[in-house]
Amino acid sequence: MRSLIFVAPGQLRIDEVDAPVIVDATDALVRPLAATTCDLDHHVIRGITPMSAAGPFPIGHECVGTVVEVGPECTDVKVGDVVGVAWHIACGTCTQCRLGHTARCLLYGDAQYGLPLNGSWGGTFSELIRVPFADFNLAPLPKGIDPVHLASIGDNLALGWESVMPTIAGIDDPEIAVFGGTGSIGLYCVDTAVHCAGARTVYYDDDPTRMAVAEKLGAEVFDINGKREKNFHLAIDASADPARLRKALLSVMPEGYVNSVGIYFEDVPVPMLSLYLRGVNFHNGKGHARPNMTPTLEAVAAGTLHPELITSGIYGWDEMPDVLTSSEPGHKPIFVLD
Repeated sequence: MRSLIFVAPGQLRIDEVDAPVIVDATDALVRPLAATTCDLDHHVIRGITPMSAAGPFPIGHECVGTVVEVGPECTDVKVGDVVGVAWHIACGTCTQCRLGHTARCLLYGDAQYGLPLNGSWGGTFSELIRVPFADFNLAPLPKGIDPVHLASIGDNLALGWESVMPTIAGIDDPEIAVFGGTGSIGLYCVDTAVHCAGARTVYYDDDPTRMAVAEKLGAEVFDINGKREKNFHLAIDASADPARLRKALLSVMPEGYVNSVGIYFEDVPVPMLSLYLRGVNFHNGKGHARPNMTPTLEAVAAGTLHPELITSGIYGWDEMPDVLTSSEPGHKPIFVLD
């Protein structure tokens, strides 16, 4: 089969590789219909992460696809199902998985698609992927919804829900700030904040394309370098930028919340005294995709979420190397497998 391989910073190629097979009775094989980049993938390709020195390896961990084969112990998924695939490898039954911490699975640890962490599971920019514990790790897509714009459901799209909804539960008239910069995650957070949380939502960035999308989604949009409010219930750092992280940390009311979805590969200064005096609740960590995929899909099916507005372009499978190594790959390019 064909698989997109990260070779080195700025270098991608499509190779012919051995196709995966059913190994365990709970496995399924999924043929992607559409795959897209996580915001992290762009940083890997540009060479600004530690993983960028680890090539070659199959890249990509966001896709939707069709189940083409199932193991004998699969009871919920069947051949022909159209599904979203969680980015992480999780058993679904260990203590952490039962707590909803599926990115911390005790059996698989850091294992995931698209990066050589705790084994090689291939990448979702491939013509076939093996999904262990398929009944748990696959989420059926709603009927009648174009699967193409749901390509990110296994990570960034579901992370938009996870970053907003559990935190603002029980807060009347929530006010939310989103500090953009990484690509698509901040925009998925905006969509969730405006249309699922019913929050007054302010988006800060300096990228005119992302700012235009955030405005279309219903946010108030301001330049990150201008004045900012400081009394939000929740601020989301979707920037991976230390200066913007600081602004997010200083933007919430006393006992407010800051959820950071940016990945920082080096230590950054944190205004600890200010956080102490105001009592800021700060969280940073991997998204736990699987528990959040289902409510996100339900919101899409209800017409509440609008992932199609965040898609930056739709391309053919063979265009992946050129698009993703170009100077302007877009914040959410989606590639469709014929």
